[in-house]
Amino acid sequence: MLDLSKEQVLEKLKQIINTKGFIYALCMILFEDFHHDLDKIHLVNYREKLSVKECALIIGFLVQNEIDFTTPDSPEKVIELKEKTYEVMHELQISLNSPQSTQLKEMFEKQSRGEDISNLFNNEPDIFAKNGGMVEPMFYAGDGIYDFQYLEYLEKKYKYDKEWLWNNKKFDIKESSILVNKVKAILHEKSKKVNLFDLRETFPKIAEKESKKLKRHHSQKEIDEITRQQYVLATFYQYHNLFKKGFDKMEADKEDWDFFYKNLLDLFIVRNEDFSEHNSFNNFIANFSFSPSNDVNKDYNGPGYFNVLNSRPFIKIDSSSYFVPINFLVAEAVYESPFYWMYDDKNYINKIAEHRGNVGEEISFDLLSKVFGEENTFKSVLVTTKKGEPDTDIDVLCVLGNKAICVQVKSKKVTMNAKRGVFEQLKKDFKGAVQDAYDQGLVSRERILGKGAKFTDKDGNEIHLNKEINEVYIMGLTTENHPSLVHQVRTLLSKEKEAPFPLVLSIFDLELLVHYLPDPYDFLYYVRQRIALMDYFFADEELAFLGYHLKYKLWKNDKYSGGIIDTDFGAIIDRNYYPFKTGLSHLLSDKNDPILNRWKDPKFDHLAKIIKGSKHSYIVDIIFNLLDWSGETRKDLVDHMIKIKKDSIKENSDKSIATTTAPEFGFSYQVFKNIDLNNLEDKVQAYSILKKYQQKCDSWLGLGSFAKSGNIVDFLIYLDEPWSFDHELDEACKDYFAHAKGKAIKLNPKLSISRNDPCPCKSGLKYKRCCGLRSK
Repeated sequence: MLDLSKEQVLEKLKQIINTKGFIYALCMILFEDFHHDLDKIHLVNYREKLSVKECALIIGFLVQNEIDFTTPDSPEKVIELKEKTYEVMHELQISLNSPQSTQLKEMFEKQSRGEDISNLFNNEPDIFAKNGGMVEPMFYAGDGIYDFQYLEYLEKKYKYDKEWLWNNKKFDIKESSILVNKVKAILHEKSKKVNLFDLRETFPKIAEKESKKLKRHHSQKEIDEITRQQYVLATFYQYHNLFKKGFDKMEADKEDWDFFYKNLLDLFIVRNEDFSEHNSFNNFIANFSFSPSNDVNKDYNGPGYFNVLNSRPFIKIDSSSYFVPINFLVAEAVYESPFYWMYDDKNYINKIAEHRGNVGEEISFDLLSKVFGEENTFKSVLVTTKKGEPDTDIDVLCVLGNKAICVQVKSKKVTMNAKRGVFEQLKKDFKGAVQDAYDQGLVSRERILGKGAKFTDKDGNEIHLNKEINEVYIMGLTTENHPSLVHQVRTLLSKEKEAPFPLVLSIFDLELLVHYLPDPYDFLYYVRQRIALMDYFFADEELAFLGYHLKYKLWKNDKYSGGIIDTDFGAIIDRNYYPFKTGLSHLLSDKNDPILNRWKDPKFDHLAKIIKGSKHSYIVDIIFNLLDWSGETRKDLVDHMIKIKKDSIKENSDKSIATTTAPEFGFSYQVFKNIDLNNLEDKVQAYSILKKYQQKCDSWLGLGSFAKSGNIVDFLIYLDEPWSFDHELDEACKDYFAHAKGKAIKLNPKLSISRNDPCPCKSGLKYKRCCGLRSK
């Protein structure tokens, strides 16, 4: 098969769409590709199904003329039209990807001839963004949002625009949400008539098994024909209840088939009478419906062009009936369309910009304060220099111990020209949505780490930041559902080589992070890992990164130079979050929930909780160092701690363990039979200093406990100073570790620390106020 251009593929698609009976093939595609068993939704192979955008494209061409509801010549013709549609849509993806595939092929051919191509990879936009390179990833990117999120954020997004929306469009936010949910409920109830088998995935396995049996008595041609007949029968048997007399064979009469086609279409129909109790329905449907004709959507030419279906998802069939092919688009249109209505009012444009800016900050603050607490989350932070002159501002600032997140919020939408691959427009949109936020974040980060600027909140109150802050993570947030956001950041972001990456999310992504990582240390660790591994892990959307992290943890394996995270990891979020938010969790089994089996461990979580309670100024670093270890290592460590504490009680003796997995960080734990606080502190402190030096570690966590106390930890010390050779420490280590375990440690006076001495971690605090603090 020859590769076709995008235009040629779309012409093939239009021919199929204009074939008699196509509407019924489309209905079967829509039903089978968008209805799943929620308990096993994470197991669905979405590569075998069409996406919302692909189906919207098909319908966008369908409504350019009046819809032909004539029934097909035969049931087999419906199946044929279905299969042709899948084939052509696959060809479309190949055609959209063709310019980049060709360029990469030429590059690797040059490499095979021994030519140096390293410089060609230095400018990724030339390969992945120019010449329409971003059309394919934007078109095939995941939806990036759940339908219920559109409704949840509807009130927040337009809270300042209610008056305009009602006066100009009779649009009521609360009523619109109710109606969207009513539409969804009506169509869901109708869907119960169908029992799907997911034949595109299950039938090939069944057919393979059956063909082995048939081989004894049939030729391959006969087997193919029998298999084909079985597939057609199984396909229609799923819709058994839509037939007048039920379905058990293809020989049903025309009346019964007509009855089936009518009921198949009705699965997607809502009627005025369904909303008789809602006086607002007439205004609602006027805003979001249209009648197909040759004057509607005539300028729609495929990916990157305006499609009427995205703003008006109800297709008028007659005076009282509406075809709703994609329920997701109803919620999307209700959320997105009001912006464009207001944008057309030139007298209101300035208000829109002001309102969107305020709303973006408010939503971000509300979400992040749930994690970090309102006392550690600041909105509209003004940054001024030593001279008192405004330097920059931070939309939302989050602080946790000696770390911070600088959040910059933008509300730039992706224009149609950008979606069509016009590179200059794509760069302009990216700058407004991401690059400007990143550049602003860099300045803010520099000011925080530089310690010289002044920070004030929205009320003018000074914010006194922790002087120990040694890292500031940059987060860019967009209030819009930005297609292929992850891919665009990798490809288009302009930054200095040594500068840190930002983590760029939509507010819808952020909501998921807040839900699954409500502990501030877990949340910040995810942010840190995403940024640190930006060049290591690859994925199409944030949902996949989060799903992988929840199941395995984002963690670099030195055996590999990088890793590709499959979009299937995003599906495990679908399986867990969608039922939770829609109140259906009770209907699903825990055994099929992949997120329940997380890399987090309850025993380690308990230890982490104790460490967090110590109020140590470097708690974040301690927790991060421990989280960097594999789950198995942490589990073994805590289990060993519990064991030696029990052994210490049983044997009435002192016990110790020490371990290190990397030069960066080491760990020790000691249990003492005698309850003597000063003795405990002195021994843990001295042992930690020596062990850190012996292992040549830059940082060390020393924990101690009394055998008979109810706490797993009674004392904590954290030493955080880069390792360097020290003659006296070197001699002390040789002396101590050469002798029997348990020998008292005698250090030079300069190595011992009294409770009132400066802490060795160089925090600037007294030892008793820093590392000497006992865990609660």
